[in-house]
Amino acid sequence: MERSETEQRLYAQIAATREDQEFIAAIRGLDNALDLGITEDGDPGGIHAIEVLTGAPGSERLIISAPAIVWENVMSACPPVGQHSLTAALRSGAVKITGEALHIAQSLHALERLFEILRGQRDEGVDEPSLQSISGHYAVLTMPDGERIQVFTEESGKRDGPVLLMLHTAGADARQYHALMANESLQSDWRLVAFDMPGHGRSMPRQGHAWRPHVLTKADYLGICQAFITQYLRRKIVILGCSMGAAMALKLAKEFPEEVLAAVALEAPWKAKGRRSPMLCHAQVNQVAHNAAYVRGLMSPISPLALRRRAAWIYGQGGFDIYGGDLIFYSDDFDAEADLVGLSGENRIITLLTGAYDYSASPTDSGKVSAVIPGSRLIVMQDLGHFPMVENPSRLLDYLLPELDLIRRMVSSNAH
Repeated sequence: MERSETEQRLYAQIAATREDQEFIAAIRGLDNALDLGITEDGDPGGIHAIEVLTGAPGSERLIISAPAIVWENVMSACPPVGQHSLTAALRSGAVKITGEALHIAQSLHALERLFEILRGQRDEGVDEPSLQSISGHYAVLTMPDGERIQVFTEESGKRDGPVLLMLHTAGADARQYHALMANESLQSDWRLVAFDMPGHGRSMPRQGHAWRPHVLTKADYLGICQAFITQYLRRKIVILGCSMGAAMALKLAKEFPEEVLAAVALEAPWKAKGRRSPMLCHAQVNQVAHNAAYVRGLMSPISPLALRRRAAWIYGQGGFDIYGGDLIFYSDDFDAEADLVGLSGENRIITLLTGAYDYSASPTDSGKVSAVIPGSRLIVMQDLGHFPMVENPSRLLDYLLPELDLIRRMVSSNAH
């Protein structure tokens, strides 16, 4: 039977997987087969299957199926929201996948890389920011129960400038902000500070917490951040957080209005139910590959591949159960409707910046958050995803710098 134009395009893009070094590494050890299926209009049971991987005889077969128009969208250089990654397309219902959850999780790295290949994202170079101006050291904090913890802290910019404290996302660390910390414009105006939460990056787990189930509660997270602000910074601050860090930035702004002069929340969640998965820490799943792929689907398809890989790499270095445990706060514990009652942006700047391609904290979700904060502003970043400060920092700065300039002028005028 003659192949349709969509089938021909799919075959041509799939052929590129044979030369793609990341895809080749991602399928090493996989036993399952993989097909892409084109469903006929009006006949969801009729699928033209296109083989991507040939599994061992009798092995599990995963079939990702969608109508031809969806595959055409997936293969476009700028896919529509909800069809820009496997996980986004599954969530939106644009594609279906058959197969056991365990096998899907084991294959997730290869599957997300496949979607990048389908839209033509190949190896590319990217300008590296110079990190020489960023210095790092440890801050010692005393918790309310007397426990002393050490968190790795990085800084750049004006030592006597207004403090911009940046909070990383669940399962990651302060390296997410390196591109911002290395930015000369920001350095000339701000003292830029970021730290790794305990068990993240170069901060070791708290006593007795290593290699055990990790649970980040709202109270613990709030206490660590408050200790860092009052014991280490000892100054009023402006706070910038992303995802889990955005939720906490807004919570800190509410609970400590004297210390937090303004807040910018990147990818602010409303009630992010369902993000926590048992596959994030599972004995039969490679946590390094799976967790990095789990967040890769949240990024914008037009963010440079090299930077998308960098964002994912940070997740690949996460500690045992750290990501899943952080999501106890982000996905289960935090509820903007209840937690942010009383927070106002009428006498200080509260800005929410959310990427259009983020389905974990979508523009709709962030809009709900903004609605419960009188005087706050929501700006939708049309070409960004869930990790704007690392997946495409130069584009983020187009949105962020004007907000920070407004805040800096406000802080300066209030100081006088």
